[in-house]
Amino acid sequence: MDQVLRTLTGIVEEGRRPQPGAALHAAKRMLLDSIGCALGSYREQVPAIARSVSARRAKPAGARVFGGAHRLHPDAAAFANSVMIRFLDYNDTYGAAVGVGHPSDYIPAAMAQFGADEIPGDLILRSILVGYEVFCRLTDATRLGVEQIDHVLPGAVASAAAASVANGLTAEHTRHALSLAVTANLSLQATRLGELSMWKGCAAGNACRNGVFAAELAAAGITAPDSPFTGRGGLSQVTGREIDMEPLVAAEGPAILRCHVKRFPSGYFSQGAIEAALAARSQCSGRVPAAVDVGTFEFGKRVMAGDTQKWHPATRETADHSIPYVVACALARGAVRRDDLAESQLADPHIRRLLDNLTVDVDPECAAAWPEACMNRVTVRFDDGSQVSDSVRYYRGHAKNPLSDSELEAKFRDQAASVILAEDADALVKAVWALDEAGSAAGLFAWTASSEGTARPGKEMPGAD
Repeated sequence: MDQVLRTLTGIVEEGRRPQPGAALHAAKRMLLDSIGCALGSYREQVPAIARSVSARRAKPAGARVFGGAHRLHPDAAAFANSVMIRFLDYNDTYGAAVGVGHPSDYIPAAMAQFGADEIPGDLILRSILVGYEVFCRLTDATRLGVEQIDHVLPGAVASAAAASVANGLTAEHTRHALSLAVTANLSLQATRLGELSMWKGCAAGNACRNGVFAAELAAAGITAPDSPFTGRGGLSQVTGREIDMEPLVAAEGPAILRCHVKRFPSGYFSQGAIEAALAARSQCSGRVPAAVDVGTFEFGKRVMAGDTQKWHPATRETADHSIPYVVACALARGAVRRDDLAESQLADPHIRRLLDNLTVDVDPECAAAWPEACMNRVTVRFDDGSQVSDSVRYYRGHAKNPLSDSELEAKFRDQAASVILAEDADALVKAVWALDEAGSAAGLFAWTASSEGTARPGKEMPGAD
């Protein structure tokens, strides 16, 4: 067995033990945020397709799907749930020097039961923490960037880990599950380059599905290669990159405490840029900008402003991964909301005019701050030579400037309002906070989409201005 596989198996085994209260509370926070993201995307086309296709794999007493009463095979349920969480690009982020990802994409693996027995709430929370630990440490160790292999590969392994804990696999079966997840599921970075397609919102769901399936196969006795990471034909040889053992071995406290919640439904690298743009806009006194300069770090520029398509997005997926678009939207509209990224809004002439006079460049201070901070600077210039500028080092929601529990609930309710009734949202919030005392996750799924939502047009999430 290679050292990486042995270490990952040890991380999973350690995660089966009782966990610190702060970590368990953080797991509840991320779960609440993720269910909110699933609610926010529920009526969108891609999540609806994912639910429709997944529904063909019904299984009595199987795993649950958000918003539906039917039960499915565990991998099918994991796919549908993960796509709903991921689609709006509104869920959490983990950022490393050369590689980022969204560990909450893989929370559904912790709720994907293989048999008829329900998974107790406290075990779900511990399984979520294991998934975060594996995802974040493997992201640091593999340093998957913006070339070759997509960041959802660590997610497949994390999903296998979470499903293994949730379903009580032995250490031996878990080892095979982790190996199957990495051996069979390399994903291409083409998912996130150029004009982004619908697959951008599905890739993590597919990784979650594959990780759950790997665990189910391992539980049934399927064996896997013993050196999938560093052996001949393994991940290191395929990518040409050595795996760094230090972050795998040296824990810096629970990984989930280093993950960030998003304030806006767009890519992680743009969160501070939007916040800075809104602050600069408040100083404009109604004046029309002549030019806009956005300062960021090299990785952020490459991912969210490095393709020509990011400057004239034609799909939602491209727009929410475009620093130019979301900054122009913030300046033009005073907000970046879910509907601002709909394809029907992308040709707004006010936003297009700003895009024609907007630049994104590497700012030395922002570059020096990365990856400890996701810093951005926005400078708005006017025809008379004057300018206003603002910079954000730790945006609201960053692990070093976290949303409070009440702010997180407000974000959740904002997304829930157009899908379920207020009393259902209240029940969901209570179910999440009390999950460690529940015998199952039933309370998290005890809602169906309603056409009588309580949303108000123009409603903003907490702190947006």
